[in-house]
Amino acid sequence: MIEFVVIRHGQSLADIEGRHEGRADFPLTDLGREQAEKLAKWLKQRYNFDTIISSPLKRARETAEIIGSKMNKSVIFNEDLMEWNNGVLAGLLREDANRDYPEPEGGRKYFQAVQNGESMIDLRSRAEHFLADLIHSTKDSKDNIRICIVSHGGLITMLYRSFLNMPIDTNVWLSSGDTGVHLWQINNDKKIVMFTNIQEHLRCDV
Repeated sequence: MIEFVVIRHGQSLADIEGRHEGRADFPLTDLGREQAEKLAKWLKQRYNFDTIISSPLKRARETAEIIGSKMNKSVIFNEDLMEWNNGVLAGLLREDANRDYPEPEGGRKYFQAVQNGESMIDLRSRAEHFLADLIHSTKDSKDNIRICIVSHGGLITMLYRSFLNMPIDTNVWLSSGDTGVHLWQINNDKKIVMFTNIQEHLRCDV
């Protein structure tokens, strides 16, 4: 059995400033680091990880390193886990982005990239590549494997769509709050979603 514990990073500076994040590389806030500490303690009580893989962007990197420190595991960084490349929107206040780069009437199509960025098809392709490579590299193992993945809300949605073989034009989105945890399994070729967006650790003391 392969088990994926998929985690969104904690609160970042862009979250509280009302900015488009994407590839803008904002760090965690003090609250975000506290959320990650609570998560790491919660995870240590429940899981052992064979591998921790993270986006290299600061908000995910910090979250993953806090988990890794608690679990005494090093973190592997993979650029395929980076958030959607939102091009010219990265780092802009939302009101400025809406003024300077308004969406086309009816919204941006799935195949249309934001200026200097990615389309949703591009993002899905990255998620597909990451997940397919990870599954292929572990499928012949005789042991149960548990992998921790730390990433971003948009990319996690695309991993979810890829995991469940959803159509490329699906409009299904997966909610991921600050340090929200998802648990997915592949067991005898069955793909199982055990739970999504668990945040009970945020009610615990550090």
